[in-house]
Amino acid sequence: MKLGSKRIKAGLAVASSIALVMGVTVIAAPAQAAATYKIGVSNSWAGNSWRETMVCAIKAEATLSGKVKEVKVLSRNATDAEQSADIRSLISSGVNAIIVNSGSPTANNTAIAEAVAAGIKVIAVDNAVTAPNTTLVSNDQVEYGRAGAAALAKAMGNKGNILYMRGASGAGADTDRDAGFKAEIKKYPKIKVTKEVFTNWDWATGGTLANQLLVPGKFQGVWTSGIDYNIVTAMTTKLKGKYIPVVGADNNEFMKLTKSLAPKGFVGIVVPNPAIVGGAALKVAVDLLDGKTVAAKNLLTPKALTYKANKAEIDARIVASQEATFSATLSLPGYTTFTPTQLFRCKAPQDSDDGARS
Repeated sequence: MKLGSKRIKAGLAVASSIALVMGVTVIAAPAQAAATYKIGVSNSWAGNSWRETMVCAIKAEATLSGKVKEVKVLSRNATDAEQSADIRSLISSGVNAIIVNSGSPTANNTAIAEAVAAGIKVIAVDNAVTAPNTTLVSNDQVEYGRAGAAALAKAMGNKGNILYMRGASGAGADTDRDAGFKAEIKKYPKIKVTKEVFTNWDWATGGTLANQLLVPGKFQGVWTSGIDYNIVTAMTTKLKGKYIPVVGADNNEFMKLTKSLAPKGFVGIVVPNPAIVGGAALKVAVDLLDGKTVAAKNLLTPKALTYKANKAEIDARIVASQEATFSATLSLPGYTTFTPTQLFRCKAPQDSDDGARS
């Protein structure tokens, strides 16, 4: 991915169309001296652009906090058992908090319970876990599914067939998005999901499925769980440029196509799922370690964007220096303080640095 290879001016930072929703259960911790916290990160999917940006956001916000001594990242394509082993390794290393993006809502619960018993604060980011005494920081994935479904129904004129392209079966985010999507679609009796497939959030798989399934007249809309721009590209050949509405995420190339193909009648529906939620998780971790009261659930609530209704915002989000799959939300007001340059540098307090500062 390109995240650390390019720099852009700090002025490109944009406020996201995301609001904070606070839960009611609170978890507090004793205060600790500044600049001594050690933060562990367990990421079960390495090499994925979204996850890499999440980790970079954690590092950038940790550096700016002035309270984090070290960020220890264990990132690999891990089985549930391997991720549990990574969590236990972080416990042994003496971290004060662990930020975990879990591959399963339940599979790591025993290891997480061991961390909690050791006095370590555990923050689940992106994918929720069911382990008690943990704090969630995530996009509201149920709302992600619902908002995209509502906007797609409108773009379809409240009738027609949907190609429903999900993420990874069993992942917490996929399960939540599915619940939101299906609850909303039930409101439109003339809309049917006639094909449901899993992309595993893999770009090659999504593109292959699109080229296999897109047939002129078969579908009147496509909902994707963020594997989006290659579905639009497939329409150019498979549907001979007769574009149907597509729901996607705040990915660079999808937003570019939403803009460039709008004059040809394409309706791209952008539902942000910011990878920099990792920076929000870091802030929550530090707040907990500082002894502040923090909600058990900290959710970012996305709204659906279209080029017709939200031209200026989509234009502002596109980051020319980054790759097609880059999650192009650059700030979360109230949570993140880094500039784009600091995010792209991807440095934590203990990392070597060239001395440059934004």
